[in-house]
Amino acid sequence: MRGGYIKYALIGLAPYTLQYDLSKSYGNIFQLLKYYVAFDDVHNFWMPKEDLIQIFNPQYLSIRLPAQVRDIKNVYGERRSNVLNMNWVTLVNARDDKIDDWKGRHYPETVKENVKILDDYLTLCEKNNVRPIMFLPTMTKGYIKYFERTTLDELYYHISQATKKHPSAIFFDGWKSDGFSYADFYDASHLNINGSAKFSTLLNNVIENLEKG
Repeated sequence: MRGGYIKYALIGLAPYTLQYDLSKSYGNIFQLLKYYVAFDDVHNFWMPKEDLIQIFNPQYLSIRLPAQVRDIKNVYGERRSNVLNMNWVTLVNARDDKIDDWKGRHYPETVKENVKILDDYLTLCEKNNVRPIMFLPTMTKGYIKYFERTTLDELYYHISQATKKHPSAIFFDGWKSDGFSYADFYDASHLNINGSAKFSTLLNNVIENLEKG
């Protein structure tokens, strides 16, 4: 943000971004309530918010967590793993949502909705003269090697279509970035504080090159 206005919007993606809808995910239903509290919207969840209001304590549903300083070196507490000496199998098994969870899955209606959401986001950026930078964070070599190609190729296809429709948008593919090792991750697909700093430098370089160009 410079001169009182926003110039760039960083849009973080995951390899399964288009296939994923938290409000339809049974494995993460507990997280839905967090978003309901924040946005007053249950999206595609099967239970209407009117029923949620009757089930949960009104004081809980109205809570707003205050912003506070956190120790970003320990945000995961005991879950943080020393991955330096792990092989890819151990890393994958250490995840809550393993690579295998996405094999053979395909949710065309969810993809359709998420493509529309992404298009709306990019359109909003264009209307406000904000340059969107979509990016896929780097992950461990094992995760990248064994993630299902069909899902990944679908993501790449829709990103390609999005950048054609929105010429101001660019895509930075962290899966093609060199210089990362297992020591930069706390599990198979999440960077630790050191890896995050390295990846942030790459994103800063992207923005600096845009400023020069």
